[in-house]
Amino acid sequence: MNNTIETEKRKKEVPIAELVHKSLVAHGIITNPRVVKCGTYYSWERYTKRRVRCGRVKECPMCNERTADLKRHEILKKQEECLKDGGSLFLVTLTMTHKKTDRLKYLQDKLSDSVRKLKNQHGWRKIREQSFMPPRTIYEVTYSEKNGFHPHVHMVFFQKNLQLTKTKIRETLSPYWNNYTGGNVDVGNVDNPTTYINKKEYDWVNVDDLQKSLGDLKRKTKNHFKKSELEGHFKKSELEGMVVCHDNIPDYKPPPPLTIESILKGAKEIRENQSYYKER
Repeated sequence: MNNTIETEKRKKEVPIAELVHKSLVAHGIITNPRVVKCGTYYSWERYTKRRVRCGRVKECPMCNERTADLKRHEILKKQEECLKDGGSLFLVTLTMTHKKTDRLKYLQDKLSDSVRKLKNQHGWRKIREQSFMPPRTIYEVTYSEKNGFHPHVHMVFFQKNLQLTKTKIRETLSPYWNNYTGGNVDVGNVDNPTTYINKKEYDWVNVDDLQKSLGDLKRKTKNHFKKSELEGHFKKSELEGMVVCHDNIPDYKPPPPLTIESILKGAKEIRENQSYYKER
């Protein structure tokens, strides 16, 4: 009897990504017809239903979540291989100066141009030559009512030269980066393979344990969030301003809670500039 009840409960549970997708559609933030239809069903053959998958991982919460686990698994595996072979891992965060009134597209273009220039410099290439594999580059955009949009970059370096310290990396990259953006370069050591799930940092000794954590990513849901529920959820969401592995960043302070109006404003502007969110 209990097994039957648990099975019925699982059937009624809706992944958080699907709930967010429905809410963004309901609020008019997601307007791309292909993305809007994602998750719906259509008949392929008689009595056969197939679910639509838009494949827009940079626009669709459901497709992003569907592929995110594989990407996390891959990055964890690469980190384990690097450490097992006696290498070192470094997390580099590149920030840039900006004003609250700066447009998101302007900041994104400036950030991507600066990263491209940085990777063409001799100092970067010298560090790259001492790596197990190419550094992983992750673009993020955070938002707060006080400071506006804050695009920044996280890079994971897989180094085989143990003589290369975080101080040397910072001293090599800082002059170039400061000249391009006026921003800072923060470098931290990563002692264990890490990943970032649902705005929390988790450590795993074995990447297979990643699969055991997926139950934390599901919640009981209704058709879509109410206004108060959406605001409460996004207080700890990607639009708030939490930083990957923020323990490595000195003097980090979490931003104040967002209002629903600022959330929707930020999400709409991000949607208008989604050409930026291509695989880099």
